[in-house]
Amino acid sequence: MLPITDDHMHINVKGGRGVEAIKDFKNAGGTHVFIVSLPAGELGLAIAKGDDFRAVFDATVEAVRQANEHVKAYAVVGVHPAEFIRLAESSGMEKAYALVKEGLEIAAKYVAEGKAVAIKSGRPHFPVTPELWEASNALMRYAMDLSKDEDCAIQLHTESESDTMKSISEIAKQAGMEPYRVIKHFSPPAVKECESLNVFPSVICSRGALEEALAQGTRFMLETDYIDDANRPGAVLGPKTVPRKTKEAIRNGVPEEVFYKIHKDNPEKSYGIKIEE
Repeated sequence: MLPITDDHMHINVKGGRGVEAIKDFKNAGGTHVFIVSLPAGELGLAIAKGDDFRAVFDATVEAVRQANEHVKAYAVVGVHPAEFIRLAESSGMEKAYALVKEGLEIAAKYVAEGKAVAIKSGRPHFPVTPELWEASNALMRYAMDLSKDEDCAIQLHTESESDTMKSISEIAKQAGMEPYRVIKHFSPPAVKECESLNVFPSVICSRGALEEALAQGTRFMLETDYIDDANRPGAVLGPKTVPRKTKEAIRNGVPEEVFYKIHKDNPEKSYGIKIEE
């Protein structure tokens, strides 16, 4: 059976649809999913000290445990870049920096302990002061250093401007990251551009994106960035989207072997895991 993998989904076991969304994913044909930690506030949690991130990551691990009763799920834990901005506004940049740095170190421990397969980091996708931008880039670089030490992938939440991939590539090269370990979450279908740089695209499976990506090759993964927010059902994309779009493409003539590359070979290499058929 063809594996169908969603590379970036959020499951909120504290206030969202939780495992019901995973059931939708499975019923549509989904088989494997990477569940990514939410910002603390979306789980009703607050960060006052670095160790508070453990509750956030534990919620992600619990979501993975529940999802594994239906599909094969993996945890990606770390600190959303917007979390740093919020903490800087409430606690000052120096304290926020220290908190996020500790949170990233705890995320690396979850990888070392086998609770997660990758670290999440990035920088704001919205305008911030030069000081916050510089600090955000420094935290992203630190997360890359931790990923390099753990020999694991890093999922990056960043802006998607014309020079974004080149900028990420340069920072990743400085950190000595392997190209297939640096995953640009919510990526446009810039497959050829990413192939020439130190970045691996996780393409958001919006209208026309899969077709555009396929026209450039198979060096990409697919995601919905489903956020499991009761106030925004189906946002960013619904959990059925990746399986539905994959099956539609096959019906329209894309060879199934192409999707073995996208849904099995690519995540296996990036995350160092085994995608069972």
